[in-house]
Amino acid sequence: MSALADISRMADDNVGPWLREYEGYRGTLVLTDQGAETARLITLWDTAEAEEHARASRGAMRDQLAATAGMEVVDFAVFDVVASEFLAGEPGA
Repeated sequence: MSALADISRMADDNVGPWLREYEGYRGTLVLTDQGAETARLITLWDTAEAEEHARASRGAMRDQLAATAGMEVVDFAVFDVVASEFLAGEPGA
């Protein structure tokens, strides 16, 4: 695993328990692109209202974690999920 993946996983490990305290929080995805040296942390919410309610404090935490890891936040966006599919089981199984 790359250093970028290690840092991203550590951020998720630290943020996950904190995010679970918010009503409407449903999960996190951490995506990394080692070649581009970028990472994306995607949080999932029941409703737009739940996401918006937690946004300010999440932003402060995100900025603090990025600074601690020596990373820079370059983008923030909100999207609606219009389709999804998750398969049960182990990856590659």
